[in-house]
Amino acid sequence: MPKPPPATADNPLYEDFLAGAPGRPPIDRWHHYFDVYHRHFQAFRGKQPTIIEIGVQQGGSLGLWLNYFGAGARVFGIDVDPACAERAPPGARVLIGDQADEAFLRRVLDETGPPDIVIDDGGHTARQQINSFEVLYPATKTPGVYLVEDTHTSFWTGVFADDPQQRNFIGHAFRTVIAMHDWTAPRQNFRTFSIPPAERPAPLAASETARTTDSVCFYDSMVVFTRARRAEPWRETRG
Repeated sequence: MPKPPPATADNPLYEDFLAGAPGRPPIDRWHHYFDVYHRHFQAFRGKQPTIIEIGVQQGGSLGLWLNYFGAGARVFGIDVDPACAERAPPGARVLIGDQADEAFLRRVLDETGPPDIVIDDGGHTARQQINSFEVLYPATKTPGVYLVEDTHTSFWTGVFADDPQQRNFIGHAFRTVIAMHDWTAPRQNFRTFSIPPAERPAPLAASETARTTDSVCFYDSMVVFTRARRAEPWRETRG
């Protein structure tokens, strides 16, 4: 998948948010999020993607995604509040359960199939964000996008620091950055990189995370993981 292009001044998602719609439930978002959404999501417009959004609140953002991605988009919400099941607009569905419950998330995947896009705007605790990522990220398609919102809670103490291993999501995201270097971090691999991958006697060792993560982008209060199948790197000198 190509690198995400810069966001453009013409951002239909942001325009829809600003304009509102009669009868649409309220949507609570930071304004700077919309450039990030459009930068990473615009390639999926009109492609009938499957979207999972964790955190439904009043249900307004589900309608926003339906409008933005167009006809044929499959939009699923996840929320712990049973009342949210009644807040799904036509064309969307809300599944009720705890995003920190990995068994529940696997049942969600049974319903939705592999998502093209996951948006985590749920409870924002370390345990919720990390558990959701560990189940849903490997299941996200390549190409695909996994976006986590409100990651400033990684710096908060108290109820948000609930991971039993004392991890936070910003640190967990950096583990993915490290994994992306599975090929290039071992110095002994450098003698192999001058050989084209198709001509190597055997593939170099690398995790599935390395093989399927094209980029990790850190923004103020957001982390975006772009999934794509990566070829083993190689290098050459040309005159």
